[in-house]
Amino acid sequence: MTKNLIKMSSLILSQNKVLFLTKMFFSPSVSQRSSKAEFCLSPECIEAAGSILSKLDRTVNPCEDFYTFSCGGWLKENPIPEDSSSHGIYPWLRQHVDIKLKELLEAPSHAKELEAVTKAKILYRSCMNESKTILFSKIIIMLYSLRTQHNKNNLKTASLILFCLFRTIANYIQWRTVFSKITTLSRRFLYRYLDFARVISGTTSLTPRWDKCVNYVENSLVYATGRLFVDAHFQEDKKHMMEELIEGIRWAFIDMLEKENDWMDEQTKQRAVEKAHAVLAKVGYPEFILNDTYLSEDIKELEFNEKDYYGNVMQTLKMIAKSDVSWLRKSVPRTEWFTNPTTVNAFYSSSTNQIRFPAGELQKPFFWGKEYPRSLSYGAIGVIVGHELTHGFDNNGRKYDKNGNLDQWWSESSVTAFNEKTQCMIDQYNDYYWEEAGLNVRGKRTLAENIADNGGVREAFRAYRRWVDNSRGGVEEPLLPGVDLNNNQLFFLSYAHVRCNSYRPEAAREQIQSGAHSPPKYRVIGAMSNYEEFRKTFNCPQSSVMNRGAQSCRVW
Repeated sequence: MTKNLIKMSSLILSQNKVLFLTKMFFSPSVSQRSSKAEFCLSPECIEAAGSILSKLDRTVNPCEDFYTFSCGGWLKENPIPEDSSSHGIYPWLRQHVDIKLKELLEAPSHAKELEAVTKAKILYRSCMNESKTILFSKIIIMLYSLRTQHNKNNLKTASLILFCLFRTIANYIQWRTVFSKITTLSRRFLYRYLDFARVISGTTSLTPRWDKCVNYVENSLVYATGRLFVDAHFQEDKKHMMEELIEGIRWAFIDMLEKENDWMDEQTKQRAVEKAHAVLAKVGYPEFILNDTYLSEDIKELEFNEKDYYGNVMQTLKMIAKSDVSWLRKSVPRTEWFTNPTTVNAFYSSSTNQIRFPAGELQKPFFWGKEYPRSLSYGAIGVIVGHELTHGFDNNGRKYDKNGNLDQWWSESSVTAFNEKTQCMIDQYNDYYWEEAGLNVRGKRTLAENIADNGGVREAFRAYRRWVDNSRGGVEEPLLPGVDLNNNQLFFLSYAHVRCNSYRPEAAREQIQSGAHSPPKYRVIGAMSNYEEFRKTFNCPQSSVMNRGAQSCRVW
């Protein structure tokens, strides 16, 4: 820890010349009430300051390109790995979670170990045994060759021409089955897959086998690996802080809806308030994974053999299929959730009106603990909370009522006004040209996510300012040393930092053509340039890119 602090301090001191110049550019926003600058010099604050400084590119004017200002330093120092088509803060955190899981799965078993955990370790070891994957490869090839030969024989029968469509569908299903297993085969086939991936995504190297095996076990034995991770790496006090953030952001959404929304009629607005109150938040992990009996019963039918990877895979596929079928014709369990605890993402479920934040997501730089400035957490995980909450009121989520039922609960006048508001946002994002892809963003395709981004930023910032007023009597948090940014500015910077991401051209084009999200750069620029508090905080003139002024788009 001492070495790290010295390193962080040296980094901060090395920035002094640049920081002195930037003092002339940055001035406190009108929202910052503290006239006396106080600094936080704890190890956590020094760590946070070093993390922030390492990501910035001070040569860029934040009012012209806030994304590059925020992420330029990180992007320069973190090239895309050869086995990836893109790289960013999300993939970086995903890799760190995988490394932690690898350590847990490779740890020796002991007599008192949970049976479900022991099975997860056996499945991992069988996957890592590459000599057994060769047999798996031969079996897959045999199945596919039999199917191919069968097709050749069938082609001799003229009558089957009439059923060409059905044959094509059958072949496609067979191919997808084989293709889905290619990454688990021996290296001979992995290198053939790499030739394919090089064209599709631009990757030039294979993903390490341990990483593939960790992901396979994690996705097959979801709750066993989730229990391993939660026991070792999740602190329960994170739940308490998340409750604070969630309730603050829920308040902010309702407060803006009641005080600033001028396009929704009163009856629909009241029902929207009721839906916002009814949103159920799930944090960390489903409680049932702490039940040892449940975990063992859930996978009791599995009998893994460390030397039979193929047999283990077939068992897990059968178990997962049976589990999926068992949910048919059953009512939706509105108060339960079944998300993998190690997932590095967050979700909104329209059918249950839930927002979900798995343990894998609740880590730096998304979630900062109570020892760090709250501005960082509100700007990162806080905006994500607002983003997911707003999904309940986007162009898709608005069609479901507070109980998760598909229901037209909006008045026609509110629907019309909503469509007019969203058209502004569609046009705005359509105008963004992404150089990496050589294509414009598709505003209509990404509309739901853009609505959620814009709403989430507004809600989280409003909640943060309320927290300062209520918890600190309006006195600003101490500043981070050497960064020379106030806490309102740190809020927006923290939002941008979790979006730092670079793409290969192939992956960028795929993102535009089939992705639900706008490119990370425009998720930052789009939402920030629409928000009056951002332009106040950074004193952005009316002529700047980050100040859309009267052309700003807003739905919520």
